[in-house]
Amino acid sequence: VAMNTTLAAATGGITVFLLRYVITHKYDVGALCNGILAGLVSITAGCGNMESGSAVATGLIGGFVYQAASMLLQKLRIDDPVDASPVHGFCGAWGLIATGLFDWGRGVDHYHGWSGFGCMEKDDGGCQTGIGGTAIGVQFIMILAIVAWAGTLSGIGFFLLKITGALRYGTHVEEVGIDSHHHSPPKAYALGPNSLSPSKIYSTMTSESEPSRA
Repeated sequence: VAMNTTLAAATGGITVFLLRYVITHKYDVGALCNGILAGLVSITAGCGNMESGSAVATGLIGGFVYQAASMLLQKLRIDDPVDASPVHGFCGAWGLIATGLFDWGRGVDHYHGWSGFGCMEKDDGGCQTGIGGTAIGVQFIMILAIVAWAGTLSGIGFFLLKITGALRYGTHVEEVGIDSHHHSPPKAYALGPNSLSPSKIYSTMTSESEPSRA
């Protein structure tokens, strides 16, 4: 389990790092970190029932899934600044599929599933045969069940936040950024010796008002 987890995480991180460099021609450390997370999420479901080579493949494909999902959200103008959905949603779904595809049995006629090093057995103690397709189908059903569960609860929560007015900040806060508006000291933004801390600028500012400078 530890070996598979490490291999998938490393492969996912390197894959996304290289993909992002090919696309942007820049070294993106944030993409590297998210790629590691993508590999970890992808291998979570199947880390105990696949061989190490399959774990590398899972992390590799997970890196591509993450990058494609991240670009898709940007194309659709869906706000996800930390790429949580590509990492945990899309790569999580891929991980479930990979669990069925890369089970370490001898093909679809020798499926391990949750039985560890042994095959899934029939009532007479023999190995169940020809159940690989069924197992993969179960993974897809699980994806739909998780989407329905998480989507329903999230929808209820966001709806309650919306009707109470707590879902979004004001337009000005969204434009200047919540980091500059609320965090102090915002060291990531104080790049020079004469930099003015945004906490001083926005300390008396409401969510809709403009900042006042001395």
